[in-house]
Amino acid sequence: MLLELSADKRARAVELADRFLERCRLGVGKTRDEIERSLAAQDVRASERRIAQALGKLVLDACVFEQSEGVEPPALRREVFLRSAAARRAASPEAPFSKEAVLAASGRALGLDPSRIEEMLYADLRGAHRLIAAPNLSAEALVRHYEQGQIQAVLLRAVSVVADVRCTSPDSLRYLFQKLKFRRLLYRCEALSNGVYRLSIDGPFSLFEAVTKYGLELALTLPALEACDELELKARVLWGSAREPLEFEHRRSGPPVRDGEARLRDEIVELLHDFEKLDTGWQAAPAEDILDVPGVGVCVPDLLFRHREGGDPVYFELLGYWSRDAVFRRVELVERGLSRRILFGVSARLRVSEAVLDFAEHAALYVFRGKPSARAIERKLDALRS
Repeated sequence: MLLELSADKRARAVELADRFLERCRLGVGKTRDEIERSLAAQDVRASERRIAQALGKLVLDACVFEQSEGVEPPALRREVFLRSAAARRAASPEAPFSKEAVLAASGRALGLDPSRIEEMLYADLRGAHRLIAAPNLSAEALVRHYEQGQIQAVLLRAVSVVADVRCTSPDSLRYLFQKLKFRRLLYRCEALSNGVYRLSIDGPFSLFEAVTKYGLELALTLPALEACDELELKARVLWGSAREPLEFEHRRSGPPVRDGEARLRDEIVELLHDFEKLDTGWQAAPAEDILDVPGVGVCVPDLLFRHREGGDPVYFELLGYWSRDAVFRRVELVERGLSRRILFGVSARLRVSEAVLDFAEHAALYVFRGKPSARAIERKLDALRS
């Protein structure tokens, strides 16, 4: 069940978050176990325990812990345990077993201070790692992460998501589409009135496989959706072990907050590098245009190719590998009015033939195995140019 924060509850959550962050700032150098006990010891009301536990986990996740430097604990344990076993066998009433003597001998053998050996003995355990950096974020940001986390948990169970977004600047819109493409999500986009775009995104429970991986990608896209000036999100979800069908709604408006800069997918970056190595007449650069076919949908290319001798540029979009439907949506765009020269890259795993776009002179399909080939794309570009 989601915990909705009223104005009063949210103010209290920010107060708790600030207190937890302060405990971490004061606890630099302490072990994870000590930090966890410090957070758990904070005085909270019974009605606040759930959100306090959630905020505490988020704080710990944002901390930086490291194992203490020195000898590797497994080697230290082996040295100490072997000496201890030998000392116990040799012990007698006249010369009883001495823990201090074992630690001193182990320290001399490994060049360590005997007083630190017990502390280092299990330093590789998670709870013994020491805090070296407290979270560098505000209490307000931490509570916002908590609120986003609840919605992301819902999206993990989604069958479908419909998000109406409005961005006042083209940069914000490109940022959103770049994030969607980076996450390789299956989506359809339609331009509505007043600068609103409707994104229809397939959810993880609409797939037959890769449910967990795809669901995580969808959940991680939420910050990009919330970076728009206005967001109205509706999701159909299968909830609980019984997979009960439910409807979920989420709205947000206000100044956008980005979670960093959008970046190109690794495959696109590698493709750009491969083209730089070729002796070719084509120059490649990240595409900035959004190609809209009114009443049909939107296409967001990854790259724009220009030939040194001039002529029309050619767009390139690398499609994801989740579903064949995405390919045929692009074919429909071409059939119904997408007039720009464009090449779509499709993995052979989707079992689609290049012949599905043979009817168009200005658009083509490139099916590849493994990873896209810059040389094969060059041949496709030359064919489209001629």
